[in-house]
Amino acid sequence: MIFSATLFKFDLYMVELEKEIIGSWFEIRSNIENIGNLRDYFKLSDEDLKKTAQKLKASIEGGITEYKKAEIKSVFNLIASLDYDTSSLHLIKETANNINNLTYVILIQRLISKKAVKLRVPQNDEEEKGIEKENLRKYSLTEIVEIIKEVQELVKKDPLLKTNKNVINILVQVSKYKRENETMKKILPNIPAEKIEIIRLNYSKTLNEIISKILISYKALTTEDKLIEGKKEQNKHILETYDISIAAELLKKQAETSDRIRTTLNYADREKFRILEIIQTIKQYEKSLTGSFAIEEKHYYNMALSEAGKREISRQFCLEIIKILEKHAENPI
Repeated sequence: MIFSATLFKFDLYMVELEKEIIGSWFEIRSNIENIGNLRDYFKLSDEDLKKTAQKLKASIEGGITEYKKAEIKSVFNLIASLDYDTSSLHLIKETANNINNLTYVILIQRLISKKAVKLRVPQNDEEEKGIEKENLRKYSLTEIVEIIKEVQELVKKDPLLKTNKNVINILVQVSKYKRENETMKKILPNIPAEKIEIIRLNYSKTLNEIISKILISYKALTTEDKLIEGKKEQNKHILETYDISIAAELLKKQAETSDRIRTTLNYADREKFRILEIIQTIKQYEKSLTGSFAIEEKHYYNMALSEAGKREISRQFCLEIIKILEKHAENPI
């Protein structure tokens, strides 16, 4: 009898939880089409906005999808840890808050994909670097080699590209790298032990500058519309060169699932009743979310027709959302 009563009480809790989930998403949907309305609805603190912007900056390497994967992974890592050790129960509220920030980011991304948010093209090189200057993607040398090979292949197919300033810049940096490398090989055996670290740091700095210049030129090269035909679109943001609206519905579903997770975590933390069992219900969304992120990346690949292009689309989403969050933090409601 006691077991039945407890089970009945749990069922009632689950019914109430579902009501909260539905109600929360209803409120979000009422504000979903306008970034100003979303900002008013979520009312994120300056700390939340800045913290989320920092996480996005740390994820620029893989772009917006890397950030989303990391945030969702933290939820399922927490759930897994609670199976063996309940000492992490105090993290439920914090995790719920992080997922709330994630939902906001996804909804901003959705508005960008629907072109409901105006994208501003940087007017000069310094402005273009902006956020990227301190967060330039750390490509592996293997990836840099692949980029150089790709550019060389483009030049083979269309010799006229030899006059393209971005191609010229890349090839100049490649030559510079070869010279620096040869110089280092020659002087390294004769460098005094006490100076090796200084020389190494200087070489590393020079190498990073070369790689940065290659990446900046490569980015400019890949944002040119119909590159092989020699056409270049001016005053147009890279995200406007693709039909990114195809991802809008997918992003909406991501946000809905994300908010469902947030609501469940908050409900479990608040009610303090069979917390672990309530949280376990979140597990069913892991596969659908990871699958959704994979589909999103596939969309970007199909748009750009290359791994580098796919990554650049994801990066640009990341960069734009960082600008929006930092602007909101500077101009609180």
